[in-house]
Amino acid sequence: MTSPTADSISAYTPLYDEYDYVIDDVEGALPQDLRGTLYRNGPGKLEAGGTPLGHLFDGDGMLSMFAMSDGQVHFRNRYVQTQHYQKSIISEGAPFRALGTMRPGGLLANALRFPANVANTSVIMHAGKLLACWEGGRPTQLDPDNLRTMGEHDFGGELKWLGAFSAHPKWDPETGELFNFGMAMMPVPKLICYRVDRQGRMNRLGSLRLPGPMFNHDVGLTKRYMVFVIPPLVFPLAKFFGAAFGLRNYMDALEYDASMGTTIGLVPRDGGKPLVFHTDPLLHLHLSNAYEDGDDTVVDLLNYHATWEQLNGQLSAIDQLTDTATMPYGGHPTRVRISRAGRITIEESTGLQGEFPSINSQYMSRRNRYTYLTAGLDGSAFPNAIAKVDDDSGTETMYRLPDGHLPHEAVFAARPGGVAEDDGWLLMPVVDGVANTANLSILDARDIEAGPVYTGRLRHHLPLTFHGCYTPRVARPQSARQPVRG
Repeated sequence: MTSPTADSISAYTPLYDEYDYVIDDVEGALPQDLRGTLYRNGPGKLEAGGTPLGHLFDGDGMLSMFAMSDGQVHFRNRYVQTQHYQKSIISEGAPFRALGTMRPGGLLANALRFPANVANTSVIMHAGKLLACWEGGRPTQLDPDNLRTMGEHDFGGELKWLGAFSAHPKWDPETGELFNFGMAMMPVPKLICYRVDRQGRMNRLGSLRLPGPMFNHDVGLTKRYMVFVIPPLVFPLAKFFGAAFGLRNYMDALEYDASMGTTIGLVPRDGGKPLVFHTDPLLHLHLSNAYEDGDDTVVDLLNYHATWEQLNGQLSAIDQLTDTATMPYGGHPTRVRISRAGRITIEESTGLQGEFPSINSQYMSRRNRYTYLTAGLDGSAFPNAIAKVDDDSGTETMYRLPDGHLPHEAVFAARPGGVAEDDGWLLMPVVDGVANTANLSILDARDIEAGPVYTGRLRHHLPLTFHGCYTPRVARPQSARQPVRG
């Protein structure tokens, strides 16, 4: 019998149990200076009430925590106790409508119903609060030590109505401020911009008008602007109202209209009037970083050479990774340069294909040299490597994972007192399809080709997650227990 390979792995097998233990199956050693906590968020299960969910964006959010100190790693996972999750474990059939899944019951069960907030996309730590974020609603606050759900967080009432708060806020390491946006589809399509100070107080900066209902996933931050590079992912009105009245799901109502081109919006951080430009069409989800270069604004992103149908198909809920093999994994690192006069240049910086870009967060909003990606080598339809891109030299270095292993997003953790930009570690959970488990792999960011300096094997599998964050604060779980049933 042959061992499973990466293209046969069920990367999203549900994890129903909640665990709390110190990892004791270890290879290598936890770096002595590495003290802090890695949090991860993603869909822990892709069913609700026994009904399979049709899209990765619809699965219930499950937080994972790796608390690192004194040579040990303490693991804990817990589901975010949203209304959707609580009802999904006792109902027969999906209890609510989702972004990419219709609720059983036809038109009457779906018409004029907003998708449920499943808090499954990212997790951030700011002003002492741990928040699980989701595209279309308020973030959910959790206890940073034991992951107990504390309820939706509206920043003292500043998040109005649906309270959309994007999954990709950006943090200024110099001021301690957090910047984010929320999508508003009706009555006036726009992106509402927010600034949250280091004490957690939110202020609204204004908004960026859109030509119609559109989808935008990420934002960049420079010393002057919040930077939006908005792909022409639109909801045609007929499809949008069809989705609103229960004729189709929201994800299938999106179209890529290349004739619109890409809209670039520069929203001043002081709340002034936005600058709006237009350029060639790009299809992307994630930005790597943004910064000012003299009078120019520079944005690095990952551009797909694909159709929306291909990309959305790769995000659909699946049993095997080969079911998504409609396009190579990830996008091409691409640099967009915007002059104050509105001249825009677009240049692909490498032939590499990857996703989930990460940087040393101390370099957010200023020029960075290194970007880290989960990569798909040899035209793979799934991630099989971690890559380090050096913008100064133009070189790329790789660590290719063993066959049958898939990396989650790699998060950078800076070495205390480190001076060099890459002086730190990459923290990367890995799906081990050979053993049907998972592990935490830690690489020295200065030499990723050498492979992990530490591998801590979990006692179970861990479904692929979306996004995570690292904080030097060490979480203190109350106890080290064996499985607690979710």
